[in-house]
Amino acid sequence: MRLRPRTLRGRITLVLALVTVVLSALVGVLVDVQYRSALNSALDETLETRFLAAAQQIKNTSTGSTVRPVIPDAESFAQVIDANGTVLAASPRALRRHAVIGGGQLARARLHQITLVRDAGPRGERARLRAGPVGHDDEVVVVGTTLEETTRAQHRLELALAVGLPLLAVLVTIAGWFLAGAALRPVQEMIEDADVIAARSARQLSRRLSVPEDAGEELAELARRLNHLLERIEDALEHERVFLDDASHELRTPISIARGELELARLQTDAEADPETAAALDSAMEEIERLDHLAVSLLVLARSRSAAPPPTPFDVGDVARRAVITATAAGARSGSSSVVPTVTGDATVLGDADAVERAVRNLVENALRYAQHRVDVVVDHDGDDALVLVRDDGPGFPSAWLEQGVGRFSPGDSPEAHGGAGLGLAIVDAIVGAHGGSVEVGTSPGGGAEVRLRLPRAQPADVPV
Repeated sequence: MRLRPRTLRGRITLVLALVTVVLSALVGVLVDVQYRSALNSALDETLETRFLAAAQQIKNTSTGSTVRPVIPDAESFAQVIDANGTVLAASPRALRRHAVIGGGQLARARLHQITLVRDAGPRGERARLRAGPVGHDDEVVVVGTTLEETTRAQHRLELALAVGLPLLAVLVTIAGWFLAGAALRPVQEMIEDADVIAARSARQLSRRLSVPEDAGEELAELARRLNHLLERIEDALEHERVFLDDASHELRTPISIARGELELARLQTDAEADPETAAALDSAMEEIERLDHLAVSLLVLARSRSAAPPPTPFDVGDVARRAVITATAAGARSGSSSVVPTVTGDATVLGDADAVERAVRNLVENALRYAQHRVDVVVDHDGDDALVLVRDDGPGFPSAWLEQGVGRFSPGDSPEAHGGAGLGLAIVDAIVGAHGGSVEVGTSPGGGAEVRLRLPRAQPADVPV
């Protein structure tokens, strides 16, 4: 399962969240340890003061007197223990029943001061003890304080950390999300500008990305480099358009002259008397027609990259019907197909109706060239897009060509490679791309070829009432 966010903003926020969580955990552990250490140090200082005071009182009391010292009731608790482990004095009095330390701990305490933590309070609760020798008669003074309040304070701190640090991490993550969004806002603006440029046709690349001067030199330099790239692309496309336009116009004149000469020669040739010459002239006429079709295709491709009329809403279903009528009539005149295509569906798009008609006509003509019995043109909706599907029951596209996709002069054994220069789908792709759409090729449910045109549907505001 993919856990890595797709957007840079999400990745920055995720990294910030992880860093915040790790730092919060480390800070929480460090604060808890330091707080625990500070509490223990404070308790040890208090116990040291109480121990010294109790030891001094015992010394003062025992000097020249056989009366055992009385430990003040103000102490949390304390004991005086002799060498045999007998409690000589205690405060509170309930601790006189048994010594809070004994055995090895008592032996160590007769030698030097020791600090202990054990269940030794007046009610058996956890307590911190300081024990050490008094200085005479092997007596040991033990002072201690319960850890109930200390434990409660530590639990309150841990609860505050357990609630506060995750809340802090959430707040920092949310703040990081908005800060990352603010930092990447110039990038988002560049993306929106790029979308606007991409939505335009390839012949309308005059718009440039806005340069975010106040967002840092890196982004500004990126925008300038991309604008320079767009300028080079625009120049290349303009050179290509000019070449195609000039080539198609220059070809039309010699083609027309050659057609006229061939038609005149064919009229003067008797097919019965000289059948070979007549057949050669007919073949030459077919090649001239193919060459003329190539010149027309080049001209259409050049015009698809030049200035276009203002986009207007139109019914692509009506356009498809006109394209089918024109393609069927051309096929009937040439005798290349007797299939009658069917057209179903309607959808409204915004653009150049004549250009879209040319694209659909190219597809229908190609389908009629290879269809066995039927050609279907289906106009449908797919969300915000209008779909135009041209299907036939012919041999279909070769699998190798399908993997390559739509491209001008596509090599290999594409259907167009057998009967043309491979410009048909390129022209369709150029026209559809100029409308912000796309071309998809595949196999129809019946096994033939299927070409799918996807065009953005016109919005209600674009359609006049």
